[in-house]
Amino acid sequence: MIPVFFLSGTWIYVALMTILSAIGTWEMLGCVGERKNYWLSVPALVVAVATPLMSYFYRYGVIATIVMCYLFFMLFVSVFTGDKVNTQSVSVVFTTTIYVVTCFVSLLRLRYISSGGEVVGQYVYLLVFIAAWVTDTFAYFTGVFFGKHKLIPKISPKKTVEGSVGGMIFCVVAFVIYGAVLKRIAGFEPNYIGLCLVGLVMSVLSQLGDLLASAIKRSYGVKDYGKLFPGHGGILDRFDSILVLSPFLLLFMEDSRFLFFLFG
Repeated sequence: MIPVFFLSGTWIYVALMTILSAIGTWEMLGCVGERKNYWLSVPALVVAVATPLMSYFYRYGVIATIVMCYLFFMLFVSVFTGDKVNTQSVSVVFTTTIYVVTCFVSLLRLRYISSGGEVVGQYVYLLVFIAAWVTDTFAYFTGVFFGKHKLIPKISPKKTVEGSVGGMIFCVVAFVIYGAVLKRIAGFEPNYIGLCLVGLVMSVLSQLGDLLASAIKRSYGVKDYGKLFPGHGGILDRFDSILVLSPFLLLFMEDSRFLFFLFG
């Protein structure tokens, strides 16, 4: 991802988010066992490709139209196909597709957020990756060295309460450091208390996103979503935390008052 960050102001970033959306949707279809059900999988992949592209060229009205058309198409599929497609499959595929696609659309929208004529999104969208990577990394190491109490063993047996707390602490520290860096290189006047609060919330959400992705896999008896990265799974295994973080941050960052609250 690091080379992509340097090219995020170009079409390469848009293309990558679209590709990741399509691959992530394909992996999720495989996880829930609906990949060969073409009445469901083909529309899901069309939405996975079309929505990020439309979000780049148009505002939310077009995106909402795509989602609404997709919703009613999926509902009507169960009517016209008879016993071939049941409503439970329709519900699962629709929900998980929107869950995946929303992540990559949000990452795309975050990058191009502007305030006062300046594209501040080039700094904002990195908060998602900082929160996910720092929380995950330091939750692991804190858990290894200090972990004694299991967090939610039925979903993720190796995660500990101590690791969770460690991830939150280091995420807050990372946000403060990032604020100081932005002050130096971009002239922002960061609100460090605000960054601490947002860092804490995003760290919690990052871990919830991780647990949610694990819960879905366990529900379907799947170890990894994909095999794209040997030993590490697929796209969704690497972006599990970000699936929740990016939509959350976008909801707040679209409000210029929240931007001002964090970065002055």
